[in-house]
Amino acid sequence: MDNNKISLTPINLGRGYNLYTCGESIDDLYLIVQGGIKLTTSAHSGKECILDICRRGDVLGALSLIPSVHEESATAMLDSHVLRFNRREFVRILRNDPDLFEIWSQHLAQRIRERESTIKHLVTMKCEYRLAAILLDLSQRFAGHGPQWQHIDARITHDEFAAMVGTTRSRIGFFLKNFTCRGLVKRLPDGTLLINSVTTSEFLATDPNEEEAVLQPMA
Repeated sequence: MDNNKISLTPINLGRGYNLYTCGESIDDLYLIVQGGIKLTTSAHSGKECILDICRRGDVLGALSLIPSVHEESATAMLDSHVLRFNRREFVRILRNDPDLFEIWSQHLAQRIRERESTIKHLVTMKCEYRLAAILLDLSQRFAGHGPQWQHIDARITHDEFAAMVGTTRSRIGFFLKNFTCRGLVKRLPDGTLLINSVTTSEFLATDPNEEEAVLQPMA
């Protein structure tokens, strides 16, 4: 048996279908080849909380390196294609491939950094700033980059944004309307968003802890 080979099982998911659900035993990892997958958990009240939105190149199920259960559910936000591989085979290859081990370590470090940034935003930013930070991050991670306007090619609902920000659907609608008036975002006919990376970055550079930070539409 070639110690440098790993078995890959292709999986195709339609929008809304689960790759795995919270509480399931895990023994595999998943590489996203195409599409987008959201990771969610539920509060005691039953309200959904979106932990992350993962795209092409992201690996899901890192905790499977330690026998455990999924602490979140993974659901396709777009028609998605992923590759499943077994954790035992992956660990065996990591032990014998220093280059792959370094790449994997960098991937884990990046994911930890992203989670720390998310926690920081939740603790230190008002809701409208959290939404702006999420929009900018998603626009940078999604494929559609431009010189200034960047395309989030997944249609994310107000309810999903509310689950990411930790606020209500109505406030998300209010913030997005004001963001549109001020040139931070544009909504396309298909419901997806264009993000102006320059104006959004400039907005985030202002003090998010001002007494009254809610945006007002420009005249």
